[in-house]
Amino acid sequence: MNKIILIGIDAAAWKVIDPLIEKGELPTISKLIKEGARASLQSLPGYKSPALWNCIATGKYPEKNGILYFTNLYLNLSRLKIKKNITTAFLINWPYRLGKLFSNNKKDPSKMTKNLNKIYIYYMLKLGKIFEKLSIGGNYLITSNSRKEKAIWEMLSEENVTCGVIGWLVTWPAKKINGYLVSQKAVEGINKLEKTKDIDLEKGDISYPKDFINQIKELNRHPPSISKEEIKQFFNNLDQNDENEIRGKRFNKKNRLNLFSYMFISDIFSTEVSKVIKEKGKPEFLSLYLPGLDGIQHVFWQYHEQEKFNFVNIKKEEVQKFKDTIKNYYKFLDTQIKSLIDEESTIIIISDHGVEAIKEKNYDHKGIRSGQHDESPDGILILSGPNIKRGISLKKAHILDIAPTILHLMNKPIDSNMDGTVLEEAFTEEFTKNNHIKKKNYGKREEFNSNVQYSKDEEEKVKERLEALGYLD
Repeated sequence: MNKIILIGIDAAAWKVIDPLIEKGELPTISKLIKEGARASLQSLPGYKSPALWNCIATGKYPEKNGILYFTNLYLNLSRLKIKKNITTAFLINWPYRLGKLFSNNKKDPSKMTKNLNKIYIYYMLKLGKIFEKLSIGGNYLITSNSRKEKAIWEMLSEENVTCGVIGWLVTWPAKKINGYLVSQKAVEGINKLEKTKDIDLEKGDISYPKDFINQIKELNRHPPSISKEEIKQFFNNLDQNDENEIRGKRFNKKNRLNLFSYMFISDIFSTEVSKVIKEKGKPEFLSLYLPGLDGIQHVFWQYHEQEKFNFVNIKKEEVQKFKDTIKNYYKFLDTQIKSLIDEESTIIIISDHGVEAIKEKNYDHKGIRSGQHDESPDGILILSGPNIKRGISLKKAHILDIAPTILHLMNKPIDSNMDGTVLEEAFTEEFTKNNHIKKKNYGKREEFNSNVQYSKDEEEKVKERLEALGYLD
């Protein structure tokens, strides 16, 4: 069977990668492209990362998955013992339903459709705040129980394929698969792992098998462990106060350096866990999600594209310190990728969208955010392996096409209800000739207890990080 390693890098963009490749600064990524295929990966405008990464995982649109944003709207009447997810109720999602009428091609929605989708999310968030004030519910963080469709690792598990899944968005509580799954909650709660002897598993498993998290928690690092040599990889001439901020133990959503340290140790942890699972479980399908680049581009983009921020009074000393941070993080990710890949597997690297500079009219001078992806610019796709053509650029690829392409590469049926299609253009003639596309109906996921949710303390901390990146306004 063809083994696959799928690496998701949130917000990776060709506009940064290509100049670095030309300078010879991304040797691993450059080699994969030369020996394989590349494409701009079309995203779905109007949706944020949880919805997009679950579209990638299922090959189906957000409305099928039941995951449209970071939160869902709940009506919670405790006295009447009523707690109901009303996100898709007609009175809530009418803007989305109306928006569908203005687009013939859902993969490429019209401006009107995109605007109505934004209104839907805005309306949901505002209602949630009203519900909170009235103590009748609110916007609660989504969990894996919210997803209605099967993810690719669940389909492959049914096909007796061994899997390893690390850090993928909306995977807590962790469900049984044929292999190992470490949910995103392990990464979100990374500051707790070192201090905790036994992780609390009562409210929902952080990993599968459920005790696996206790076997890997020693891989966690805290900000104080970040060395001077590591800091020099990303920044220029930081002073002692800057280094202290990087090593700060308490998260500060208004501090770029503190946010950097959280993103950095999150990606280190996920990569190291992936290596353990790769060695321990030898999965035929290994997938990890790396969130760090997205956050770093959000808060350091004004130093990367200084010419687009003439309306901001940026201090020269800040420019000197941070002008190379984003480029250096891509170079760091290149080394992380090198540590994970092998010659036998097909390597697939994707991002859910790219990144752009925030326009002056939307820039918040009191905040720290300067990079955005509100219009969902194209992400990246790299495929390299035994059955992939060499040195080609695909004409068209969409985030919905990833799941069916992986299933077909592993010679498994694709779900007949998928909205994406197999990227046959990327395959060698021999593979295409000998492997015809098969289909089957994998069915819906079983329904899980939708009342399993984050604790109030956990929810506040996750929302604090999301607010730092410009979400949940």
